[in-house]
Amino acid sequence: MNQSTGVQEGTKNFAIRRRDFSILVAQSELFNCEVLSQLLREQGYNVVGRAVEMEDTLQQIRVKRPKCVIVESEISGQGSLDIVEQTRSANQQTRFILYTRKPDLRTIAYAMQKGFFGFLYASDGLDELYRCFQTVSNGGCYYSNGFMDLLRNFGVNVISDDTREELNRLTDREREVLRMIANGDTCVDIAERLNISYRTAVNHKAHIARKLNLKSCRELPRYGISVKNYL
Repeated sequence: MNQSTGVQEGTKNFAIRRRDFSILVAQSELFNCEVLSQLLREQGYNVVGRAVEMEDTLQQIRVKRPKCVIVESEISGQGSLDIVEQTRSANQQTRFILYTRKPDLRTIAYAMQKGFFGFLYASDGLDELYRCFQTVSNGGCYYSNGFMDLLRNFGVNVISDDTREELNRLTDREREVLRMIANGDTCVDIAERLNISYRTAVNHKAHIARKLNLKSCRELPRYGISVKNYL
């Protein structure tokens, strides 16, 4: 199978999976919320609900258990960013994509520490949105070109495409372990906090180092610190 055929096949398979990728649209303005929901439905996505207030968003997540929520940072200020932790505390596996129209550096930095899987900026086109959904549905993290330009304008160190591809190889648990390593946690600390065995913690580190093409686990702390904002 040549590369072109492989890409076409991947696109076809994702088009089929769209029906199973349930999405909740949470935007601050009703008109924008309805327009985005309609556009996604026309592309074959399973839009299970829309919301314009934070409480309604949380309620719909609890009831409908969508696989993804695209939430606008302006829906209720910084409070919209805490939705990730609130959902995790309820043991839900929903993945969140942040969309922002009026960014400020504090909000962006806060969001990047909260565990969002996708980041979109108002200047992005629909193609960026669809690529974001495809990446997130496969377990990866997506930073749109508009969002990356925004980071550069704020003077934030931006990781390369190769590094983003490396990070996309990691599972949710491996990302969590890498964050802990970046914070200085040892294997003993990781095992205790994640309620796993010491050997499992060691294995996680080995798997992460291999996926990131590092020479040894000793390189993990420096690597983790350099990409901490993107985990």
